[in-house]
Amino acid sequence: MKRYIFVFIVVFISSCNTSTKVDVADTKVIKKELEPFFDSDKIDHYYLNSNEKEFEHVAGENDEQIEKKKEFSGFFYGYYPNSIPKKDFEKLLLKYEYKKSNLSIKQEKKIENVFSEKDSLQTTFAACIAEYRDIFIFKKKEKTIGIAKICFKCGRFQIIGSKLDTSGFGLWSELDRLKNIVRPNSKT
Repeated sequence: MKRYIFVFIVVFISSCNTSTKVDVADTKVIKKELEPFFDSDKIDHYYLNSNEKEFEHVAGENDEQIEKKKEFSGFFYGYYPNSIPKKDFEKLLLKYEYKKSNLSIKQEKKIENVFSEKDSLQTTFAACIAEYRDIFIFKKKEKTIGIAKICFKCGRFQIIGSKLDTSGFGLWSELDRLKNIVRPNSKT
């Protein structure tokens, strides 16, 4: 038994002497440049302030009112558009009383930083029905290249047109930052 202990101690001591030291002092940590979701030169922000649309609860509806409700519900609650629309999406938003923000270049740069690749992943998800009151339209040479729909109330979003992975988007901290850029005095 003493022989085994002696052999174990000799092996242990000899293995400690042959270890190599890793020199970490010369390595530099390179911060990853986060690429924006869209290569845009202009960002337009549209928002809807009213709590409910008047025509959402109209009694005695005719065919035209039903079609208007369907069209509005498609982009307010649903996933319309699911690709960059061929027709003018902005005219449709204005038709349903969305307002266009006057964004400064500084605000556009901050918005672009929020809509960029992330090292983090979204791990919490909403259980409510989204109400897309805020819509961002990204343009390059006056042509729409991307759309982002945001529900600040429940944290849901839809991003269309990005060639990058947008799955890391949607953390509450970045949604709060985005909301403070475009709706600094809003409580909801």
